[in-house]
Amino acid sequence: MTGPDYAGYLRLERLLSLQEPLSPPDDGAATGSAELFFIVAHQTSELWLTQVLHDLDAATETLVCTDGRAAPDGIELALEHLHRAVAVMGLLEDTVRLLERLPVQRFAVFRARLGSASGAQSRNFHELEVRLGTADEGESPLYRAFLKALAARGTGVGEICRLGASGAGAAHRMAEALLDLGYRFWRWKVAHLVLVDRTLGGLSGTGGTTGAPYLLTRVRIPFPELRSAREGLHRHEPGT
Repeated sequence: MTGPDYAGYLRLERLLSLQEPLSPPDDGAATGSAELFFIVAHQTSELWLTQVLHDLDAATETLVCTDGRAAPDGIELALEHLHRAVAVMGLLEDTVRLLERLPVQRFAVFRARLGSASGAQSRNFHELEVRLGTADEGESPLYRAFLKALAARGTGVGEICRLGASGAGAAHRMAEALLDLGYRFWRWKVAHLVLVDRTLGGLSGTGGTTGAPYLLTRVRIPFPELRSAREGLHRHEPGT
């Protein structure tokens, strides 16, 4: 069998050379190890975010044809991508909780070396907010595509929430997957808020934000219309 070996296929030599702590030896081995842990956690998070973005874009594309029409079997195909994105969002939350194992005493030693570097500058994170509709730019393209797919079936979110899994089938499963995705995203942001408050207290962020207070203003749950439609079930008003 020809082709690349494991290390070559994954470009491991290059990948494993990208972790470069800035802590000098005088700071001690424990500090250097803690900074390496900090770097690995954030680099892997960026890789997982890349995967989530890829799957969300793929899910959106399967829902709508290139000419703008709803794809006949788009919902069924989109579910594969959404389920994977939901699972990866769980990994992102777990990574934030893992960072609680970074002793604040060690972080305080190397934090100044971060300069103005901040997670708020992550392009992947901003793109995720755009995809989910929690950015300031407007509605989620994924959710718009879902509504178009439902309209092609002659239904809407209120109706599929009322019918449930037995009555709405794949459409209901996708609505539930979107909710799972939204709440995983929300839990990830809450976990990050808790981590920052626990680690920094009232200190400002390295990127110039107010730190935890700023993060609190950015904790938003995606797909509010879908959540509202589910609330309508309690009022016996399924919504639209």
